[in-house]
Amino acid sequence: MLYFIFESLYKVNSFTKTLRIFESITIRSVIAFVIAFLIVYLVGKPFIKFLKTKQFVEEIRKDGPESHYKKSGTPTMGGVLIIVALVIAVLITANLKNKYIIMLLLSSIAFSLIGFLDDFLKWKGKSIKKTIEENSKEAVDENIKLKKKKTRRGLYGKEKIFLQFLITLCIWTFLYYFPIANDEKLTFSMVNPVIKNHLYYLPPIIYLVFIMVLLLGTSNAVNLTDGLDGLVIGPVIVVLTVFGIVAYVTGRTKEAEYLNMFFIYGASEILVFIAATIGACLGFLWYNSNPAEIFMGDTGSLTLGGIIGTISIFLKQEWLLPIIGFVFVVEGLSVILQTASFRLRGGKRIFKMAPIHHHFEKNNIPEQKITIRFWIIALICGIIGLLILKLR
Repeated sequence: MLYFIFESLYKVNSFTKTLRIFESITIRSVIAFVIAFLIVYLVGKPFIKFLKTKQFVEEIRKDGPESHYKKSGTPTMGGVLIIVALVIAVLITANLKNKYIIMLLLSSIAFSLIGFLDDFLKWKGKSIKKTIEENSKEAVDENIKLKKKKTRRGLYGKEKIFLQFLITLCIWTFLYYFPIANDEKLTFSMVNPVIKNHLYYLPPIIYLVFIMVLLLGTSNAVNLTDGLDGLVIGPVIVVLTVFGIVAYVTGRTKEAEYLNMFFIYGASEILVFIAATIGACLGFLWYNSNPAEIFMGDTGSLTLGGIIGTISIFLKQEWLLPIIGFVFVVEGLSVILQTASFRLRGGKRIFKMAPIHHHFEKNNIPEQKITIRFWIIALICGIIGLLILKLR
């Protein structure tokens, strides 16, 4: 919106020429950050109250860490607030003619709908269960029938994967018809983050499989990381900050040439989207820091993971993502290894509990200390990622 105002009015007279500041990506990024942060911060309290009223609250598993029992009843689905703030901020500040902004908006909303549906079905299942427990004997039989028909603990795994595949297919179709930098070879290639101008070209269908694995892995790994108060926000902000720097440089000819990166026309505009996301995340952290007043649920974590994965594809930094997002890699691998060990070794486990942050909790490390240490690791990985880009 601000960009369109600039585009239509700044030439009218000397006063309206001051609107030229809205041409600046950095200015609009700052404004996007502030808008998203303020929306979450100001709406946060009444939104938490609304969730409590509607009983959109977390139910803690009995097999989880004992320290989490006190969190039962904390409102969840706070990711709705993050997505709404992000979308509003982007609509106000970004250039809506930019193809990457449009696709990021659409894919983010799509991922959030999957997460929302998952959270809603969980809440609905808990509501039916509660009704059965509270009703009189005369209503029990009918409620049991209702439970069998409608009670679900969220989306089934196959359903979630299928819906995520549909989003991946849409992103791939977008890339097929609107190649990055108008270069099909670059579009369907993996860029070596260490060696300059080094590409691994993949046939389009193989690249579809590759980005499906990337998006599924990233969205679900971020979802798994969201297990402690404020834990996931730190690594997400670090990854987005690195990608923000990369986006700004990639979309500018001289800077891209200086750092031996592929120039991608229009990529700098992604910085506005990233700034809005970071602002929304920091606003949410205000209420999600320990002790958390609200959880983001799958609505938030799946979406943030999807955003990170999609941005890595648009910036051709698919192989930089595992480096700067090392925390997410470890969290995801800990669940995979735990599951494999349990099935292949007759019930034996590698960790006391997975994801790995719960393993540390079981070793009596305070939740706040685990969170801060994971943030430190994420920050170190982010610095390493920037160093790799500079040294190559």
